[in-house]
Amino acid sequence: METTTLLLIILAVFTALFIAVFQYLFKEKKESQLNYWLSLLRFISIFLIFILILNPSIKKSVIEVVKPKLLIAVDNSASIKYTFQESNVNNLVELFKKDEELNDKFLINYFGFGSTISVLDSLNFSDPQTNLALPLQEFSKIYKSANNPVVLISDGNQTLGSNIEFSNYKNPVYPFIVGDTTILEDIFIKQLNVNKFSNINNKFPVEIFINYEGAKSVSKKLSIYHNKQKVYSKLLHFSKDETVKTESFFLTATTKGTQYYTAIIDELDNEQNTLNNSKTFSINIIEEKSNILVLSSITHPDLGMLKKTIESNELNSVTISNSSNYKGNISDYQLIILNQPTNEFKNIFEEIKAENLNYFIISGLNTDWEFLNKIQKDFSKNIISQSQNYHPVFNANYSSFLSDDIGFSDFAPLNDSFGDITFNIPYNTLLFKKVGTIETQKPLLATFENKNQRSGILFGENSWRWRMNSYVASKTFENFNGFISNLVQYLSSNSKNKRLTISAKPIYYANETIQISASYLDKNFNFDSRAKLWLTVLNKENNFLKKIPFAALQTKFVAELSNLIPTEYTFSISVDNNKDLTASGNLKILPFEIEQQFSNANNKSLKILAAKTKGRVYYSNQEIELIKNLKDDERYKSIQKTNIVKIPLINWKWILALILLSLSLEWFIRKYYGKI
Repeated sequence: METTTLLLIILAVFTALFIAVFQYLFKEKKESQLNYWLSLLRFISIFLIFILILNPSIKKSVIEVVKPKLLIAVDNSASIKYTFQESNVNNLVELFKKDEELNDKFLINYFGFGSTISVLDSLNFSDPQTNLALPLQEFSKIYKSANNPVVLISDGNQTLGSNIEFSNYKNPVYPFIVGDTTILEDIFIKQLNVNKFSNINNKFPVEIFINYEGAKSVSKKLSIYHNKQKVYSKLLHFSKDETVKTESFFLTATTKGTQYYTAIIDELDNEQNTLNNSKTFSINIIEEKSNILVLSSITHPDLGMLKKTIESNELNSVTISNSSNYKGNISDYQLIILNQPTNEFKNIFEEIKAENLNYFIISGLNTDWEFLNKIQKDFSKNIISQSQNYHPVFNANYSSFLSDDIGFSDFAPLNDSFGDITFNIPYNTLLFKKVGTIETQKPLLATFENKNQRSGILFGENSWRWRMNSYVASKTFENFNGFISNLVQYLSSNSKNKRLTISAKPIYYANETIQISASYLDKNFNFDSRAKLWLTVLNKENNFLKKIPFAALQTKFVAELSNLIPTEYTFSISVDNNKDLTASGNLKILPFEIEQQFSNANNKSLKILAAKTKGRVYYSNQEIELIKNLKDDERYKSIQKTNIVKIPLINWKWILALILLSLSLEWFIRKYYGKI
């Protein structure tokens, strides 16, 4: 107890004693035993009231026993159903729940996973895809202590996410493999790589990986079909020692729009699973190509990042040049990126203004803000000779184009000169600044339009780190590349003031929910959530027509379809109050469900994971052994912790009861002896 509190309690004792003595003993001339009792009751009442006012706390030791957590992740994907393992998985989960000794030793948490992960309620084995690495990624974030083993119940077949064998989970993992791991004779298309876009009449590359599982030598033909016509074929030879073939070739794009192709490898004589012998892919053939010019007076890693990221979209071509000696014609480019402008950019800015060209500025510690404030009037910055780190915060209400949060809250900060930013024209913030732990409403990345000229500015250098951060989080550059591609596409677009944009995948599987997104802006180019958008889906061959409304969700409209017959569809989007504003596209639904490509269990990656994390792999009929080993493993012990808890006396109800009792006794005694 603190010294101040102790002194106040002593003061409360003397004060209560003084009041009680003064009232019953000091004023009374005759001594009476009754007065002593009344004085005691009054002292108790007043002292306890003072105690409640002071509300001191008493420290108490509380002993807590912390059990180790056992995390059970159950594969809830459709592949479990297709391999007829539902009952085995359900029975295993029930064994864990009913084993009293195991539940006494562990605090067990159950999770179901497929393409997503959630606390396990019930198993339906309907998730269309499997991300085996997802549970371990999420557990690493949630459970930070060092005593959280994982039992991973799965058939080991993965269709989504990073390879599980590269997981860096810090606790033992015990994969329990359900299904038959016997390798059957099979030939299948493992992977197919193709660009999303190509220009009309150009050749585009296709790369296909074909795997063979078998003991004898076979020769099978690989064929590519477009609109039911064969456009490529080649005979491939496989053997016991030569089980993988990689075929790379070029196809010619002759028709504009989304084009669908199907790759097929001939079946084996006694092949049981033939669903994985074909794979459909698409490519968007367009006529336009964006040329982007990057000008800089310094050498910086941001420049290489910009070129690599922007050119990941085949429709973009990037040229990097020094601003001091650039002699080309900037009007040949759809977008000019100005990296940390200085006085050397004077002529460039004058040409941009004269030609009304789109531009994007990246500022940093080498930016000459005195020059930049004078050369243009759209924005200005009052700087001081001090730098500042700015973390990005995604603006979910950004409406100029469709964009998603790719994990900006975990990205490294950008570095820029400190100072207030002032815009003189309307602007739209895509990323806000976060300084330390304080989120601001000041722009870090903003776009704006002025007289049919699209522009943007990023207030900070070292955005190359963001690409690395995105890769670490998702094990792919696609998310960051897609974000930059959307930004560049918007800034370099020749179709000014496009108010209706759409986003949809070209290919869906039969068991997937089809989701189409749209963005609609009003005449002032702000997101209009009050608008009514309609999606019309059409297939002329089977006379199918369906029209459904969009639902507004933050800064976009979303429509979902399900249970459509596998075939090719066209769709259009219309706006109720603007009949002239429409957008259209097409999509294809495949009858093949991706989880059906597996006919048996796969234990290769899970074996590596178990060895890496000091766990062990178990198979069907080893349920009892798994549970026994978990109970006997000495690594998992309960920990006894002693916590010091402060208990305020105001929470003690008996003190209030004692006050009421003493006051009541005092009143009744005085009433009885006629002292009232």
